[in-house]
Amino acid sequence: MKLKNYSLLMGLLMPLGVWAQTERVGVNTNSPTEDLDVKGTARIQNLPKRDEGVTTNTSGDYDAGKTTKFLPNKVVVANAQGVLGAMNAAWPLFFYMPSVVLPTDTSDPRWNGTTFTIDLHKLYSEQFAPGLALTPGPTASSPSAGALPVESKTSLGYFITYYDKNVFTNVQVNDYGILSYGLVSTPNVTENTYMNIIFKRK
Repeated sequence: MKLKNYSLLMGLLMPLGVWAQTERVGVNTNSPTEDLDVKGTARIQNLPKRDEGVTTNTSGDYDAGKTTKFLPNKVVVANAQGVLGAMNAAWPLFFYMPSVVLPTDTSDPRWNGTTFTIDLHKLYSEQFAPGLALTPGPTASSPSAGALPVESKTSLGYFITYYDKNVFTNVQVNDYGILSYGLVSTPNVTENTYMNIIFKRK
C-alpha cells in the first residue's frame, strides 16, 4: 500500500517538473529557469478588483480576514524570453518625437544641393539622454525623476503625419529613422511650417 501511494505521489509531481534541489517548478518543461516556468499558456480565473480584500497584507504576510485592500500600482510586463516583471507604467504604442527645429536654409551643412538629411533617432536620443549629445542642449528635470528610456532605432517605426506642402517636398523616412526632404522652388515659411513626427513601438 505504501509503495502504491508513493508511486501515485510521484506520478502527480512528475508532470509539474518539481525540482526540490533548485526550488524551481516547471510546467511542461523539465528544465525550469525561473521559480515558476510555464511552457504554454496560463490562466488566472479570479483577479481582485481595486479596493477588494486580499489575503496578502502590505508586509507580504497571510491575512485570512482579507482586511488588506487591493491597491494596484504596477503593470506586469514580459521580455522576449517570456520572463515576467513589473513596471510603474506601460509603454505607449506610439509617441510624438520631441520638438526639434528642421532646417530650411540651404546654407545648412545637412543640405546636399537637393535634399536635407536628418537623423530623427539621433535627435530623439540626444533629447531623452542628453549625455549622448556632443553639445547637450538646455534641459531641466526634477531631482528624483531618473532617466528617460531610449528605444533602439530598429525597435521603432517612423511616421510623418503632417508637413507643410508650401515648403517641404519629397518627404521620406527609412527604417532607421533617417528623414530626407527637399524644398519647393519658392518655399514660404510660416507658422504652419512644421512636421508631425510619430514613433511607433514595434
